[in-house]
Amino acid sequence: MDALIGRALVTVERLGWHHAGGSVDLGVGPVHLVFEGGRGILLSGRSDWSLEVTETHPGDRSWWDGYDYDWDGSRWALRDASGESPFAPVIHRRLRALEPLRNEVDEVTGLGLDFDGRALTLRTWEGEVTT
Repeated sequence: MDALIGRALVTVERLGWHHAGGSVDLGVGPVHLVFEGGRGILLSGRSDWSLEVTETHPGDRSWWDGYDYDWDGSRWALRDASGESPFAPVIHRRLRALEPLRNEVDEVTGLGLDFDGRALTLRTWEGEVTT
């Protein structure tokens, strides 16, 4: 992830679980941060309620494969969340630092990011990334 330091954030993609016939909770679900040059990081909740951080590479959408399924008419919905809170204030800003945030048993449950002095903190709550 050190390769992302100094790169500007260009897009934020967000996944939300869309219940059949219902709406999507916009504040819960995996987050894909894409930086200039196309490299990125996918933040998703694990079943043990910790945070999984996966690096992504330009043009590789294989990370999406694990979310592209239908379950009784419900499915993951992918959207551009770049203009949404809390992401809009850090779009096009350069990443200066990132730090894993740990719980009392030393599991990674969040990620703190510094974009040119503006902080963005993403954490898991009950196994989901929340904002």
